[in-house]
Amino acid sequence: MDQAILDYINTLIMMPTVERRVSEVQTPMSLKLLATVPLNEGVNQCQGFCYNSKKDVFVLACINEESTKQIIYELDPSNFNVVNRYEYKDKNNLGHMNTLTYNPKTNKLYTTNAIVNGYMVTPINADTLEVESPIKLSDKVFNLAYDTELNQFVSILPLTNTYRTINYYDARFKRLRSARINAQHSNLNNNGAYAHNGSTIFTTLSSFVFVNKGGNVQSIMPYTSGMEVEDMDYRKGIMYVAVNYKGKVQIYGVPKLPFDTRA
Repeated sequence: MDQAILDYINTLIMMPTVERRVSEVQTPMSLKLLATVPLNEGVNQCQGFCYNSKKDVFVLACINEESTKQIIYELDPSNFNVVNRYEYKDKNNLGHMNTLTYNPKTNKLYTTNAIVNGYMVTPINADTLEVESPIKLSDKVFNLAYDTELNQFVSILPLTNTYRTINYYDARFKRLRSARINAQHSNLNNNGAYAHNGSTIFTTLSSFVFVNKGGNVQSIMPYTSGMEVEDMDYRKGIMYVAVNYKGKVQIYGVPKLPFDTRA
């Protein structure tokens, strides 16, 4: 999530000032650099990243500064080489592509527009990468994760610099419940998310935040200063995260998580 999205959120939400920063847990998250993915001309940053289990490819969504051009890359999970590339000029439907998630039951990718309409989720056919008609939610949605075990979606919405609302939706995006959580961070920004069996991970500008099934923060772990983890997904025992780096995208592996995934 970049400044344009933060500015857009400010037009939608009245955000009280946070007077102090709550200290993060001082247990660093171990990240291992696995690959660097060069980007094509016309895009300069990644925003969404997920794993398509049917095709056995990672899917990387990249955009330009204005969110007027998007490129979706499919990556070979063994070496992160690009195996397919799909180009779009679709600000109205795709926009910022702020996070990406895959539902194997519908065989669709889902992304949030975030720049034109903060209530919009856009499905994409995971076989053809054809963009489908957007879905309008009753809540603002800036990131999204699909929980394969529970067949539901999770979204984390900034309220203040510190507090977030975590919303849980069924497979048709009907809100099931909400919880208010303390991300213990002094910045409104939050990026990608991952959900499994009711537990959720999302990122701030400097940390991973782990939320348990009850909707309570279980732990917060910082990552390397200067990085910004944009999005994440899990494959065969390893969590993979996508990070912007000097006009390229770096893929890191996270070998251990604080809760069981069995994905």
